[in-house]
Parts: sequence; C-alpha cells; structure tokens
Amino acid sequence: MPPALISNLRKVNKIISDNKGSNVMDLSGYPFIAPPTLLPILQYMELHNIHKYIPNLSMKSYLEKVLGKKKCTDTTIPLRKLRTFHYNDYFQVADNIELYLSDLTDEIVRLIHSSVDAQSVNVLFYEMLTNIYKHSHCNNAYILCQKYPTVNTIDICIIDDGISIPGSFEQEGIDFIDDSEAIYDAINGKTADKEKYALHGRGLNTTANITSLGFGEEMLIASRNGVCTVNKRGVRTWKKNMPYIDGTFVTLRINTNKIKNIYEYIKRREYTKNE
Repeated sequence: MPPALISNLRKVNKIISDNKGSNVMDLSGYPFIAPPTLLPILQYMELHNIHKYIPNLSMKSYLEKVLGKKKCTDTTIPLRKLRTFHYNDYFQVADNIELYLSDLTDEIVRLIHSSVDAQSVNVLFYEMLTNIYKHSHCNNAYILCQKYPTVNTIDICIIDDGISIPGSFEQEGIDFIDDSEAIYDAINGKTADKEKYALHGRGLNTTANITSLGFGEEMLIASRNGVCTVNKRGVRTWKKNMPYIDGTFVTLRINTNKIKNIYEYIKRREYTKNE
C-alpha cells in the first residue's frame, strides 16, 4: 500500500492524462482534491495556458477559497505566489530576501493557527524557500497549505517551475544515475551550490529531518521525472504512474506536536533507502 502522498501524486498523473490536449481542466469526477494533488494540477494549467476548469459541485467552494475568490477559513492558506528575486542579484539583495522570508513564514504560521509548533514550522518554511531562491532559477513559485483538524495533520505544498534538482546537477556537471537518484543525493546533502551565498541552511536535509524525525510524518519531493518520499524509516524512490514535474514540487506532511529541541534536526543526517 503506497503512502497517501504517493496516491495524491498518482492522481495528478491520472488527471493530467485524462485532460491531455484539452483547453479545459475537467475535475468534475473528484469531490475533493487535496493540495498535494491540486498544486501540481494548477501549475500544469498555468504552464499549458488552461484558464477554465470544471469542478465537482462539492469541490467548487474549496477551489474558490484556494484561488482567492472566496474568503478562507483558518484551515486553508490559499494559493500564494512567491516574490521573484533575480539569480544574479543574490549578493546585492540577500538582506531583502532574508526579510521577505521572515515576514512570509511568520504570516503563514499565524494563518495555520497557534496550535502548531511555530519555531519548527518557521524553520521548515525558511529552509524550503531558501532552497528555491538559491537553486531553482524559477520564474514562478507557489505555496498552498491545508490543515486537517480531524486527523491532526497539515500539508505544506511548494512548487516552482525552475531547472529542477536533476537539472541543477546537470548544469554543474554532477553525475547521477537517474532523476530519483538525484533527489536522493540532494536529500543527503549533495548540492550544486558552489557559491558562498549569504543565505544559509541545509535545505532538503534539514527539512527531511524535521518532517520525518521531528514530527514523525512524511515528505515528498518530485522533480522532473524523479520522485522520493522520506519518513523515519528512510528514503524510497517511486517511478510507476508518476507525473512529469516542470521544476520541483515538495509536500511536507506535519502535525501539531511540539518539537522539544529543533536544533537536533538541523544537524546533517545520512538517509538510507527503504525500498
């Protein structure tokens, strides 16, 4: 039985396959589409200039909240586009990026609700957003979050249309076996970051530590043709019925538990495969 986040991603593949070549995204067969499925679909629609969709009646109100057409409750953080900073400007605008990330993560933590471990969620957002600004070279990046109060979990979903993790390795001449293996290497700390950026952090490794070990939940990373999940048992790669991702897509499934010492999870950890 695959984990829920993989089932969500396989649903992306089915929806895209069913709508291939159409200028309308038909979602009428789905009473609810969670952010780990919905965000890649919304990116696909943007990249393929699909401006119309057919929702299931049960899903219509939720989609309007996600797209900012209707006021959200405190369980949904609607689709949020990240501010763009040009890659060549990092040394000049590093302080501005730091300030922007700090304000954004504080705002999102407030929206998620006070029941979450604010410090840990702040670190998670900071690590992931810093990773995007340092490596992705993207034109567009988005965040979508959903809290599920009945099961005590929160999905934090982030997607960009950048060069992807395998693409960044190729650009720097770093060898890897396939796209999933490139993601696995990135989780374990291999990086195309040769410059000395003012921004700091261990990116995917820290994020994996906090999500899988601190919260005891799961992380999914999809980039180009590669997909990996990370939990406390290790990393698993996935290839069957996976969609192609233009850039990098990350879902962090966390909960409202408190992490006693966040600094324990900032230390680098080597992940093994759990195939």
